[in-house]
Amino acid sequence: MCGIGRCKPIGLRVREALVDVMGLLYERGLVGVRGGNASALVVLPEGTRFVYVTPSGAVKPRLKPEDIAVIGVDGYVYEGRPSVEYRLHLEVYNSVEGVRAVVHSHNPATVLLSYKGLSLDTRVLGVEARYYLGECVSRVGAYEPGSVELAKATASALKKCPVAVLEGHGAVAVGYNADPVEALYEALDRLEALEDIALASLWGQKL
Repeated sequence: MCGIGRCKPIGLRVREALVDVMGLLYERGLVGVRGGNASALVVLPEGTRFVYVTPSGAVKPRLKPEDIAVIGVDGYVYEGRPSVEYRLHLEVYNSVEGVRAVVHSHNPATVLLSYKGLSLDTRVLGVEARYYLGECVSRVGAYEPGSVELAKATASALKKCPVAVLEGHGAVAVGYNADPVEALYEALDRLEALEDIALASLWGQKL
C-alpha cells in the first residue's frame, strides 16, 4: 500500500513539494514575491539523476507544479527555465555527499545579524537548534548572485555544515533524507530554525 500521496509519480510529488516549500517560505517572510529558489535531486533506479528546480523570475506564491524546471546534473536543461542560481544547486549535488534537496532563502533577520557582525548562537534555541542545525552554521562571503564563484564557495561551506549564511544575500540549507520530498522539508526546517535564532539573538542585544 502507498502512504498518503506516495502513489503519485516521484516527479509529480517533487514538483508539488517545491511549490509548497516556496509558498511556506513566502508566508514566513523568508523570500520576497520573486525571491529564493529550491531544488530536489531525483535518482532513478538505474542511477540517472535529475534536478527539479524552481523557475527563474517566477512569482513564488503563485507557482504551479508544471512551472518547475528539470535539468541534468551536468546542467543540460530538459524542461523549463531554471533559476539563475542553478549553478549553486548543481555544485552542491555534485560535490556534497548525500544531499537530496537545496533551499535558498533571503532570511532578513539572519542577513541583518550577519551585517551587524553579530554571531549566530545555536544555543539560543537549545535542543531544537541542535536537531536542525547540529550546532553548525557556515558563512559565505559576498559573491555575485548566480555566479560560479558563489556556487563553489557555498558548496564548500555546506560540506562543513547543513546550512550556510550568504553575506548580504540570504541563506542556503540542504536536506539529506533519501526521499527528496522529505529532504525539501528538512532543508526548510533548517532555514526556519536559523531565522528564529537570528531573531532571538537580535532581541537579546536589546535586553
